[in-house]
Amino acid sequence: MPFDDMRSTYVVYNTLPAVTWSQSWERRSSSDLIIFRIELVRFTAYIPVFSAWLSTDEQHRAQRYFHEKDRNRFLVTRGLLRLLLGQCIHQKPSEIQFVTHGKKPGLPAGCNWHYNVSHSGDWALIAVSTHPVGIDIEKIDSDFRFQDIVPEVFSPDEQRYLQKHSAARTLFYRLWTRKEALVKATGQGIDDYFKEIPSLDGTHEVEGCVLGHTDRWTVSSFSVTEGYTAAVAYESAAPLPRFVEFTPELIPIPRPV
Repeated sequence: MPFDDMRSTYVVYNTLPAVTWSQSWERRSSSDLIIFRIELVRFTAYIPVFSAWLSTDEQHRAQRYFHEKDRNRFLVTRGLLRLLLGQCIHQKPSEIQFVTHGKKPGLPAGCNWHYNVSHSGDWALIAVSTHPVGIDIEKIDSDFRFQDIVPEVFSPDEQRYLQKHSAARTLFYRLWTRKEALVKATGQGIDDYFKEIPSLDGTHEVEGCVLGHTDRWTVSSFSVTEGYTAAVAYESAAPLPRFVEFTPELIPIPRPV
């Protein structure tokens, strides 16, 4: 790997047992990592409210979506992101300011909360944490010819792992989401090194500065719902993730009619 900084980073990969999605949550200010599962269609009625919270730039981004479903997905995820972050940092959703740290969006200096968002199909995940975090969800597409890109994105060991398993399609998405989550967590813009980023179970050593300045990461696969797979990447010093089913009933405003 062509990295000029020979300091090593260790990445631990695992698969979590069956996840229990809580129906409620409370912020823990000292140290926390929360993953919110969101069924997008359940929040359609709130889109006018969410739209009013967005910045001018976000509203312009929403209008660039040609398909209404894609536009609504953007509005729901951005609105809920603002709502959840607002509860973490004690701000109104409309008052939150976003900045870019390198290639990763985040909150202004002084805010000790981090976030990451991913969506696929009918579901979205929002991760909020007091440590850097990355998350990825993918719908398992039975028609996608994943074999065509395997040599481009997976190492020889990963390719052999897929070849010897009958459930190669499901495992492809598991490994893919692990890589994506880690790339998003680091914010390093390392797509050129995607193939070299490990993804198999166990502990891996990555030489150089490609994964930023964190010495140890944990990447955990978990189940979202049938037909989907996901992974979360976080600093190993962070607490274990909590999982919350975010429903309209948790929104602290009346449901629009």
